Amino acid sequence: MNILHKISKLFTYTILLCIVSVKGNTTSSDWSVSETSKLRLISPYSQNDSKNIVIGLEYQMEPGWKTYWKSPGDGGFAQTIFWDNSTNVKNVNILWPTPIEFEILGLKSLGYQNDVIFPLEIELENEFKNTFLNFHIKFLICKEVCIPGDATVFLEIPSGEKKLTDNYFELEKALSLLPEEDFNSSYINKVNLKTYYDNKESTIQLNIESDKSFFKSKIFLHSPFGLPVVKNTINYSSDNKIITANFNFDNDLILDKKFPLEVIITDLNHNFKKILDVEMVNNLTVLKSNESYIYYILISLLAGLILNIMPCVLPILSIKLMSVFSTHENNARVSFITTAIGIISSFVLLGLIFMFLQYLSFSIAWGMQFQQPYFLIFITLVIFLFMMNMFGQFEISLPIQLSNLTYFGNSNNKFFKDYFNGFFATLMATPCSAPFVGTAITAAFTQSYLIGISIFLFMGVGMSLPYLFIAAFPELIRFIPKPGKWMIYVKYILGLLLLATIVWLINILLSFYNNYFLILLILSFLFLSYRQKIPFQKNIITMIILFVIFSTSSLRFFQQNITLESEKDWLNFFEVDMDQLINDNKLVFLDITADWCATCQFNKVNVINSKKIVELFNDNQVTLVRADWTRPNQKINNFLEKYDRFGIPFNAFFSKNFPEGILLSELLSTKEIVITLNKINND
Repeated sequence: MNILHKISKLFTYTILLCIVSVKGNTTSSDWSVSETSKLRLISPYSQNDSKNIVIGLEYQMEPGWKTYWKSPGDGGFAQTIFWDNSTNVKNVNILWPTPIEFEILGLKSLGYQNDVIFPLEIELENEFKNTFLNFHIKFLICKEVCIPGDATVFLEIPSGEKKLTDNYFELEKALSLLPEEDFNSSYINKVNLKTYYDNKESTIQLNIESDKSFFKSKIFLHSPFGLPVVKNTINYSSDNKIITANFNFDNDLILDKKFPLEVIITDLNHNFKKILDVEMVNNLTVLKSNESYIYYILISLLAGLILNIMPCVLPILSIKLMSVFSTHENNARVSFITTAIGIISSFVLLGLIFMFLQYLSFSIAWGMQFQQPYFLIFITLVIFLFMMNMFGQFEISLPIQLSNLTYFGNSNNKFFKDYFNGFFATLMATPCSAPFVGTAITAAFTQSYLIGISIFLFMGVGMSLPYLFIAAFPELIRFIPKPGKWMIYVKYILGLLLLATIVWLINILLSFYNNYFLILLILSFLFLSYRQKIPFQKNIITMIILFVIFSTSSLRFFQQNITLESEKDWLNFFEVDMDQLINDNKLVFLDITADWCATCQFNKVNVINSKKIVELFNDNQVTLVRADWTRPNQKINNFLEKYDRFGIPFNAFFSKNFPEGILLSELLSTKEIVITLNKINND
């Protein structure tokens, strides 16, 4: 919606009202009063000389009570107006304001709350006759309970030259808030529609283009037979000026193959309505949206590729780097292809596991394995072995049964290690969220299983691209320096990276266990080292490693003190009522984080806890709320699912004007927070 245009209209109406100055000249019906609401008819004119007039049906409801849109959603029903007993009335048409989403009695619905005016277009039989409106209105309002309403209202509008009433401005204001229907008066320039159906479900896909960015957009649908609120997916282009939205329905809900569909799209920049002619097309073999599918694939490839430079992956990739130094050009192609296969297969396996858990109705999230202490113990032990190998304490070898196999025996276990490096790198990548990862994962968990697995597959391909590139051009290895004494120092550096990873993992584990667990873990390390016959008394490196690991408990202690100091101004998500904070007109910033989420920690240190942002939060009196997702928590799961988010970081602003929140990027920036706060303050 053109905000300047709206302001100009409202200003004009105000000036006009002041000029006319019809103080005390009011044409309205008596209120029809019930226990929780009242309604009446209001007219902008005390007399009428036109064949078509517009009046208003005004509702005033007690706080918290709501009524319904013409497509009410999962529950409720829309108002119905019976005008048969009216005089000089040919037809009545309700103009519906843009609805809001809400939940009543566990059902997701669409409608209105508190006060609302429905403009009514009335076609008269004769503009030179007096008009008598006798409207019988059936409606439903709900809060904790639902109360059917039954009201009768009367209004007489004599024939004669139009004279403005005090209701004129209120009605014009209501008309100005209706969705725009003309491309020329809005920023929207194109709305395209595609439809598909198979044996189980129907899909309506919308492609909407605008000259102005979309921002946390809502799309509402209405058909002659009504369409309930369904889970939908909205994807944005890179510049946020194109939306691709998919709506899935049970075939039983689509009563006709051809029907008109009313589409409303609304956000800060848009309030637009378009009526489209729908014809459902049978498509049993083709994916539901070739364009969307290509978009998902590209996003998945980019997400996987960027994961290669994320800090979570670097310790494992360092192991691969070390193997490159000793790889002969002839073996390079097979080595890198094997690593790529390890990455791709692990992504596919993760996808299959996630899809299976989703099928069983379990809560799923990217990186959820890091919420499991047994997985953390396993991965810590594995990295410990790699680290000790880097420091030259022992060589990792396969069990004799596997080593005797022809494939592994002839390669000295090398290709197995290559495959394992790739497989393990994927597991380590999950605590990191690179740009596009959130979009790809959301698409994977909200689309069909086929598309979901495809997204995981191409994320694996994206992460494998550097290895596939070297496999295609193995001569690139010639540019790597020949093995020498320098490799010892490189191995020590890479070993230190792995040691830092172990410290990080143990730090996470201490969120689940106490320091006695740390002692037990160290004893396990000692046992593994003993089995490898490491001379502890003489090996200074081993002692340093164990000292660093043992010092993790101290690190944890200081970290907790620093965390407590930095979070003294933060409210605990589990101890506050977000809805109540919003209703109290608070500006809320929510941060969902976890100890294992590397991107979350980056956001904290570089953005959220920076001096500029802290001062900005203080100046704007922002209420800070933080949720810790280090351990599994169903409340956080439910909250994230509400926004179709399946991973963290999750950062958003909430206010009374933005109760659904303004979601921020996974990788925060100071600029983004400043722009968002300015947008909220200027609304």
